[in-house]
Amino acid sequence: MISTGIRTNLPTCAFLKYKTNGGEKMDKKLYPGISLLLILILILATAISGCTDQTQQSLVQQEETVETVEITDMLGRNLTVPSEIDNLVTSTGPYSILVYMLAPEKLAGWNTFTPVDHMLMDEKYTSLPVVGSWGAAQTANYETIIGLNPEIVMEGYTVNKKGQISEQVTERQEKFGSIPVVAINGSIIAIGDGDDTIEYLGQLLDCEEKAAAFIDFRSSVLNDIENKVGNIPDDEKVRVYYAEGSTGLKTDPSGSLHSEVITICGAINVADCQLTPGMGMTPVSIEQVAEWNPEVILTTDSEFYNSVYSDPLWTNIDAVQNKRVYLAPRNPFCWIDRPYGVHRVIGAAWTANVLYPDLFSDTELEELTTEFYSEFFHYDLSDEELDNLLHPETEASA
Repeated sequence: MISTGIRTNLPTCAFLKYKTNGGEKMDKKLYPGISLLLILILILATAISGCTDQTQQSLVQQEETVETVEITDMLGRNLTVPSEIDNLVTSTGPYSILVYMLAPEKLAGWNTFTPVDHMLMDEKYTSLPVVGSWGAAQTANYETIIGLNPEIVMEGYTVNKKGQISEQVTERQEKFGSIPVVAINGSIIAIGDGDDTIEYLGQLLDCEEKAAAFIDFRSSVLNDIENKVGNIPDDEKVRVYYAEGSTGLKTDPSGSLHSEVITICGAINVADCQLTPGMGMTPVSIEQVAEWNPEVILTTDSEFYNSVYSDPLWTNIDAVQNKRVYLAPRNPFCWIDRPYGVHRVIGAAWTANVLYPDLFSDTELEELTTEFYSEFFHYDLSDEELDNLLHPETEASA
């Protein structure tokens, strides 16, 4: 409440005591009753008027203290935003993870968030609300996001093969009203794309040094992978199956963002099946997998990992016979898929290491992981945490 500084005590002369031979009496009035009532009304009116004036003045002062700037988003739209943005919400998981990596203190809520045991993240970030997503699963709610009072909402746009720009930015702006919806290029969901988007966010959120540092880190990791696997002949490339779901009988073929680490790391995705848009996870049969007979199986599902070596359906697959089924690290976010995002660059380093152990060293991966978590996940790993992170199969089978 705003204090007005005005006192509303009744006048001390409204009633007076006087003495008689019989003692004190309290009924001698200096003013008639009607006069007293008028005085009370005037006092209260003055107090209310003063409070209203000061409240309005305070609100005006608050508005005047919020400095704003004119910006142009990545669609060329002109917007007015606070000169220092401290509170924002994004539309999908990859964008909120990117904001967390560059400027975590500015994130007002997660689009999706799946807690795991011993979360490798500070509690002030794990306790942020989950607002839902407008990704493949439409779970976000406008009222929930508006209730967080974000200064901006960040939405990505895509351009199809015909050069047509998606309309979701316009739709969001209509729904959010006066809250600016800042459009960014949606290509940032891929592991290696979107340097311009990262640079733009660095400027928008006043974290240019962090943005530049991540661009350099990512470029270094991907260039190292390309230099080591780029010249491997096709007949020597590792043949990989990406097993999804608890049975391992869903997958994403080459060309899907869900399985892009396989291609980035110079391997062959053996899945010869239809690419399912959006959520992916094309169903396949064990007979198809047996025909493809992968040398390596990657998975993000611990239930599948824990059962695959004892499941007779998988016994004759080369990857199973040679103990080359690998469970991807998933703390605080999965390293290779679901969610999409540039954070998966560390997953590319891990994938290259498990596919081609003769070309990549465990020591180098450990150093990269420690640096990545400290700089971009804002968490300093202990030796035990690092070991558990890089060998999630130990915890999965416990």
